[in-house]
Amino acid sequence: PAPVGVVYMGAAPSTPSPAPSTPPSNNITIISSLVGLREVDAAIASAEAALQKLRQRRGLLLQWRRRRRLPKQREGAEVGRAAQKPSCSFPPASTVRGEPGQADVRLRRPFCEAVRTPLPSGSLSELAAEGVSDVAVLPSLLVPCCAHSGTTFLWRCMQYAFHPERVCGSVADRAGCEGGRCGKQRRSGRVAVYAPLAADWSRSACGSRRYLLPGLAGNVQGHWDYRKEWFFYGGGGAAWPKGWEDYAGVELPLCYWEREYQRLLRVRPLADTLAHSRALCSSAQPSGEKPWWQRGPRGGGPCTHRACLPLDMRKIRFGPEFDGEYDRETSPRWQVQATKALPRLDPSEHPGAVVPDFTPNYLCSVKSLRNLRLSVGAPRHWRLLLVMRTPLDALTSSYKMFVQWGWVRSANLSSDVMPQLRRLRRCNPRLYDSPELLGSLSDEQVLRYFESCWGDGVWRNFVTNSLHYVCLRAWIAAGFSREQLLLLSSEKLRTLQAHELVDALANFTGLHHNAPLLATRREELSAQCEAPDSAANRAAWLRRRQRSKSSKAPLVNTHRDFNGSNAQVRSRLDTNALAEFTRLPGAPAARQ
Repeated sequence: PAPVGVVYMGAAPSTPSPAPSTPPSNNITIISSLVGLREVDAAIASAEAALQKLRQRRGLLLQWRRRRRLPKQREGAEVGRAAQKPSCSFPPASTVRGEPGQADVRLRRPFCEAVRTPLPSGSLSELAAEGVSDVAVLPSLLVPCCAHSGTTFLWRCMQYAFHPERVCGSVADRAGCEGGRCGKQRRSGRVAVYAPLAADWSRSACGSRRYLLPGLAGNVQGHWDYRKEWFFYGGGGAAWPKGWEDYAGVELPLCYWEREYQRLLRVRPLADTLAHSRALCSSAQPSGEKPWWQRGPRGGGPCTHRACLPLDMRKIRFGPEFDGEYDRETSPRWQVQATKALPRLDPSEHPGAVVPDFTPNYLCSVKSLRNLRLSVGAPRHWRLLLVMRTPLDALTSSYKMFVQWGWVRSANLSSDVMPQLRRLRRCNPRLYDSPELLGSLSDEQVLRYFESCWGDGVWRNFVTNSLHYVCLRAWIAAGFSREQLLLLSSEKLRTLQAHELVDALANFTGLHHNAPLLATRREELSAQCEAPDSAANRAAWLRRRQRSKSSKAPLVNTHRDFNGSNAQVRSRLDTNALAEFTRLPGAPAARQ
């Protein structure tokens, strides 16, 4: 039945009405005696209240379903997958209230003092030779450039191809495969045998193979996953003043890097994972008796770890499957989140670990280069992988992305570029007018020019963030050799086949390419590492396009076709701005 005050238009109601004696003068009939503004507002309020109740009920149903499903998930993880059982226990059962007698305040203990002594910058083999038995591993594979160029695509590919469970895995006949360690494959023959446990990544099990072991990021629910960007040295982040303990993060056992452990941790009760985050964040000041980055008892009073954040539960929202578990009316207002963790290893036991940092804002950030150069220098075993676009493409794509994100307030790109070009000219008129002179400067002069005229790498510095040739010259002047750098064109990246890309990355980084194992999982490898414009992907896209006009090839840079907020027009430079900007990277020094 129709609600009171509603007149159906179009399809007739179920009960036929007699035809009116005279046709209505308007398409919409307003019954003033039944419908008024107050009645409409009341109906909207009633509908919103009903919708809110339905949302609450949905949350409860999701919670009930998750609890019903949890025993089956645990059972399924154990039956037939004994080889994949995580190698350490889960956080013990607890409550959201924390320890008895603790006040419900924003920060129960003050933050620990910032640690200014850097992590050891030597390679794992060097640390093992020095007798170091436990260390938080400093990232040595940097991708410092460039945003909007395909770094996320590269991150996803490298996570897949160089994960230790694949690098340290092998192939075997299906008849002799051990249950849960084998990859799913319908055909008979050779199958992948993964190495899912941390014990499988040791020297005794994996030999000298090198694998990618990213740091971890913790979320508000106490769950962990691999972290792409750290922003520690600079580039727009505020981590550097917090000290090196913020970079190292909280201390976690190596089993937290196991995929299965991460998955099962996500189905643990929320109270358990929140309590574990509180425990991880309870630290103590370094005693000075042993290096701060090693495990063991600390001296000094209790404090809150620098890699932790207080959470106001009145403002935090959990995922829908967990939101119903936290009663904000009766539970504490304040909790704490452990945000990050670098792997802590015995260098002699796990010599193959390579930790990456894919912060794409480091390259053109004066602060990043200064902090890095004055703390750890330019270690010879480090590798810098740069995914680069032409300066003009980098300029326009970055502006377009921030238009899509709603960060840009200017009318168009030219109104931002011209003032930034004028500031750059005022800073050093000689190099601005004759950029080819950059190649004749000494390292000290290059660093002085870079620190004087470049910015901190934040997103709004469109011009200096796009003139990569100056930034790259500064990093070489800071001590990094050309052999430590790999410049990969974004356009070239878009055309590579999966095996070509993985081969090139392995040759440069020293990471092990387990080609026999990956060959058994070609479809997975293509899904993760096949570039959008490769021959195989273009053919597949054309086949999809014949079936559906809406099908599009996947893009490395997802902002290329964005046209909301008139982005395509706003990101075009006018004639004067275009001529002035393209003159700088077009100089001979920029092309070397």
